[in-house]
Amino acid sequence: MSVMSNRRFHNMLATTHNPLTRVVKRILDFFRIFVFIVLILAPVVVIVMTIGQSSQPESWGIDIGVFSRFVIDFSAFAGGVAESTGVREPIISGLSVINLDTSSLKAFYVFVAISEIGGMIVLYCVIQMRALFASLVGGTPFTPENSGRIRKVGFAVIFGAVVSPLMQYFGGRAMLAEYSLNVPGIQLSPAFELPIAGIFIGLVLIVLSGVLNEAAGIYKTQQLTI
Repeated sequence: MSVMSNRRFHNMLATTHNPLTRVVKRILDFFRIFVFIVLILAPVVVIVMTIGQSSQPESWGIDIGVFSRFVIDFSAFAGGVAESTGVREPIISGLSVINLDTSSLKAFYVFVAISEIGGMIVLYCVIQMRALFASLVGGTPFTPENSGRIRKVGFAVIFGAVVSPLMQYFGGRAMLAEYSLNVPGIQLSPAFELPIAGIFIGLVLIVLSGVLNEAAGIYKTQQLTI
């Protein structure tokens, strides 16, 4: 291998000892513990709130964010469009996360289940990235294991991007079914969005893992020739 190639590898190895690399590893250490604790405590909170709701059902409630399609027909309100100008149809519609104040246990269960699934995906990615940065801090960036970690994160990101719309729609449908809003002119319905950016990022990570795997092979060859 040429001297120039050796220098490039040594320069790349030097970046693994950058103080920022250690800082990122410590941050990932913190998030790994934090997300794990939240995932463990969530079922406990559900049990406590369930007991509280059963003993005092009228005083219990929680705000739940639901991704929904909303339609507001102002013609259903008395005098709502009497002085409006430049309006062809007095209707406003769109997609948004709507916070519902509800005391429905079923809606709460669905919300917690969706949050747990999303948290597990996040925890898995954090664990893989933490192991990757631990390897960087240890001075061994070019390994098949690191390539596999990046590939796993890529697949996890794609999985989350595909599952997220399903959870948005069916979870929102279940939660809205437990929320009775009898107001003329206002309609709420479950909705979803396909996160194209998440799928793209996942694909980029998978391609990057292949590049890193090739770099690991070159680095191993270099080590054998020294």
